Amino acid sequence: MKKYLNFLIYFLAFTLVGIGCGKSTSDPVLEDTPGVEDPSKKLSNIVLEQGNNVYGHVVDADYNPIPDVVVSDGYSVVKTNAKGEYQFKKNSKATFVYYSTPAGYEVNVATGRNMALFYATLSSSDAPQKHDFILKKLTTNESKFYLYAIGDPQVANSNEVDRFNNETMADIKEQLATSSLPAYGISLGDIVADQPSLFNAMKTALGSSSMKVFTTIGNHDKTGGNATTPRNSTTFETQYGPLNYSFNRGDVHFVCMDNVVFSNNSSYSLGFSNEQLDWLEKDLSFVPKDKLLILYYHMPIRGTNFSTRSRLFNLIKDFKEVHLMAGHTHYNENYIHNVSGKEIYEHVHAAACGAWWKSTINGDGTPNGYAIYEIDGTTVKNWIYKPTKLPSTFQIRLHKGNASYGGTYGFYSYNEPENRLIANVWNADPEWKIEVYVGNQKLGNMTLKTALNKDAWSLGYHLGVLNRNPDNYTTATKHLYVFDLPDNTAYNSVKVVATDRFGRTYEQSTLTTDLQAAISY
Repeated sequence: MKKYLNFLIYFLAFTLVGIGCGKSTSDPVLEDTPGVEDPSKKLSNIVLEQGNNVYGHVVDADYNPIPDVVVSDGYSVVKTNAKGEYQFKKNSKATFVYYSTPAGYEVNVATGRNMALFYATLSSSDAPQKHDFILKKLTTNESKFYLYAIGDPQVANSNEVDRFNNETMADIKEQLATSSLPAYGISLGDIVADQPSLFNAMKTALGSSSMKVFTTIGNHDKTGGNATTPRNSTTFETQYGPLNYSFNRGDVHFVCMDNVVFSNNSSYSLGFSNEQLDWLEKDLSFVPKDKLLILYYHMPIRGTNFSTRSRLFNLIKDFKEVHLMAGHTHYNENYIHNVSGKEIYEHVHAAACGAWWKSTINGDGTPNGYAIYEIDGTTVKNWIYKPTKLPSTFQIRLHKGNASYGGTYGFYSYNEPENRLIANVWNADPEWKIEVYVGNQKLGNMTLKTALNKDAWSLGYHLGVLNRNPDNYTTATKHLYVFDLPDNTAYNSVKVVATDRFGRTYEQSTLTTDLQAAISY
């Protein structure tokens, strides 16, 4: 009888330990990704080193171990060994354990929607907990693929969710259908406009196309707080997972980071903490410097002077090619950083919602839209800003210098001479050439006029017609070009030809003379 009781006690203890370390019904990865059902038959027995309490395996669909997969809790960063094992001590602030999807394996997604799912929820307990991950090997090489970057959907109600679905996502689906190359999406923050109840609807919307989507947190995605307590990311993380993470596709290493720092429930600034950069340094230590690095976040870092700026650039500058990607501004800007003689491109994306869904344009006149990047090996081969529900060739609007736009609440002008042609070329950068023709005769090149930093056409609609708040709707315009036409030149004979840095040309010969295009496609 005594032997039987001892056996029963041992059996119950073993069973309870197994329950504590096995699949959790609250764990989104193990709910949506096939779990390791019988690890005792298929996987190695992990012996925890002293102090470690998070452990598990990363294996393929046949339970074969996958070595060298980076696993993290946002603080510790380790690699799986030859047996596909990982282990570390959980940080007291950690809420997830997650892996950096290797280039040769598929991105796992949630059931029923193509949202990247690469994490498991950690128990708050310090007791050992086991989290296993299964990855499926790719059948084709993904050295060439498309990246779709979506800035600020920022929906505030169900009608705006519908617009995002029917305009932005519908347009993306049409674009995806034109190519057989793989495609991935990154949403660059402000998924909602202070409306966390819409997170789930937007998760469904973002995951409704054939591309797999990763997300970033924005200032309007953080919730809670009061006059002395900062907003937090808890609700966002419940829906979308970790804030600082990485993944690999082809020869590209992607890193997402949260750079929105609230001091209370309303005031925020841009920043990366040293704790975040400690994690980044560990993550990048496993990445060869000959890879393309794409770092994305919500708030642009151009023109800022946050305390860890030098450290951030020191961590990324030695990679073969580096691109930074942001949203937040509701205007489009292509900015080039010079770091120790190296050019690092920062793409500041106009908003999918434009001027907060009040029109079909952003505050700088850029159409509502998103960006498409063609990745080839370790370089971004080309990119384009795709206007929603408009041809990809539509890249320019033309205005007379003295044109005035507005309505009941005021009129706005560029305050330039009548013969001064103005071209709003929203995706231009210093490598673009913008020429003016009459017929086949070239008159000259247009020049960027930085002092002309407001788009009168956009102001005329948002302020003059809608009477919106100037603090929000008077946004910077970084891409207005001018050219003085010879006297008596007929505007209807003028054509502007823009050639981008990849040699593609875009033409425009129609002047924008009214506000109809600001409210319809």
